[in-house]
Amino acid sequence: MLKFRRRLLGATCAVAALALALPLAAEAQTERLVMAMTPPAGDTNLFWGSSGDLSLFLSMGRLVGNDAETGEYSNDGLAERWEANDDFSEWTFYLKEGVEFHDGWGEVTAADVVHSYELNTGPDSQHSGVAQLRGATPEIIDDHTLKLVFDEPRQGFLFSVASRGSLVVYSKAQYEAEGMEGYQRRPAGTEHFRLVERRIGEGVTFERVEDHWSGEDATFAEIDIRWVGEPSTKLAMMLAGEAHIADLPPELMGDAVEAGMEIVASLNPSMHVTGVLNGQYMTEGDEAFNPDVPWLDIRIREAMNRAIDREQYLEILYDGRADLLPRYGMDPRHEGWVPELAERFDEMYGYDPERAKELLAEAGYPENFASPVVPIILTALGGNPEFGTMAELFQVSFEEIGLQTEMREMDWATLRALGLGRQAYVVNPIRNAPIRPTEVHFLNTYTPTGSPFEGWEDDHMIGLINKFVNSFDADEREAIAQEAFTYAFEQYSDLPIAAVRTEVAINPEVVADWRFPGVTTNGISHWHLIEPAS
Repeated sequence: MLKFRRRLLGATCAVAALALALPLAAEAQTERLVMAMTPPAGDTNLFWGSSGDLSLFLSMGRLVGNDAETGEYSNDGLAERWEANDDFSEWTFYLKEGVEFHDGWGEVTAADVVHSYELNTGPDSQHSGVAQLRGATPEIIDDHTLKLVFDEPRQGFLFSVASRGSLVVYSKAQYEAEGMEGYQRRPAGTEHFRLVERRIGEGVTFERVEDHWSGEDATFAEIDIRWVGEPSTKLAMMLAGEAHIADLPPELMGDAVEAGMEIVASLNPSMHVTGVLNGQYMTEGDEAFNPDVPWLDIRIREAMNRAIDREQYLEILYDGRADLLPRYGMDPRHEGWVPELAERFDEMYGYDPERAKELLAEAGYPENFASPVVPIILTALGGNPEFGTMAELFQVSFEEIGLQTEMREMDWATLRALGLGRQAYVVNPIRNAPIRPTEVHFLNTYTPTGSPFEGWEDDHMIGLINKFVNSFDADEREAIAQEAFTYAFEQYSDLPIAAVRTEVAINPEVVADWRFPGVTTNGISHWHLIEPAS
């Protein structure tokens, strides 16, 4: 576990300052744990009906687990083991026997997984990772064995069925008896907690499953998650004893620590954060190509990067507890790591407002641009309360070098719809969380079928990705991935900011520890391992 006891400088809101005077009111050894969390992008019990509400993972199971310490794939999920054929186009999963759904809905079988696959990949699925899940023909071998057959290689497929959680397993028997209404009311899961109640817009409550099939029961009898959008309200709730865990932004963590709280961080870096220069749909003949997007000019992209004082950003956004990110999606644990890019970063991306102004002048900005305004999306995202501040920092940085900007309030559903329609001609903060395997990152970030929140597509990158996906030689894949990351780096394809760990504030009178590896979309997981204070 990583714990920090630091006092942040400045940035203290009035509500938080008042709350500092309040005594800790939480009682030790409580059986009911209350968490104040940022509202999800979609508040629903239908996992495919949202961009990924991770609260459902307290109750709903996936095929593959992740080790609590390292995050490596494990058999802590519903599958005892799995295997792929030589070209990774066929994946076979062998389910554990005796795993029961909650509420008496019977044993988990291959039929439940196939039923859930069809639900999660249907035409109405809104999950951001559904593209990597779609395309399989499911085959039931027997009650505890199934095969997913693709018409192309899927070397990174385990990512989609582990804690990234694109395939969440629902009970087919419950559906046949109660229909979709049963799922909307209370779907039966298999995890350490059973869903009790979802209060749309307010929160969701779970209770511990006694004698869990895994042999390991959760430590708290009940977890009540309350959706709270205002960070200062979360802090006030913690200091008044109304909440015991909260996903506070870094600028309030110091106030929480000063008042006796502690910070728990994921055991590994859990996310990359960048500013997406969306709308760069540049493949030959693409109808979505918009010549009026100013950052199609590489000089504008370089200027935008040169305008950013990243050391200042890391201090303001993460209190310095984050690492500079040389290339979005590039991670030493995955294919394609190019250490030289970190060495070249200051030369090519270093803070240099004067050079940024020269680049704008060389590009003829704003006179040569029909639409010189840079629209910046100002919207919070569950798990990233700092995104609003980041957007404001982008605006200040860009305007200081002479770029014209416009702040736009936009919910993530609207932004997603624009992205799916490939009409998102905006700049927006985004995360790569968890840090995806290289193949998944490439497909998600640089192809038309990828994430709706990205927006760089050109023929050269897509050609590299096609070669990469269809190669099964480790050395060749490594070389292609390095070439692709270097190309994106030299093209200034986005605004890389930080590699960060997920942090939450805990009340040590109630919570002693929480070990989670940082492998889900919002970083947190393994709720059954939250340890009560002694």
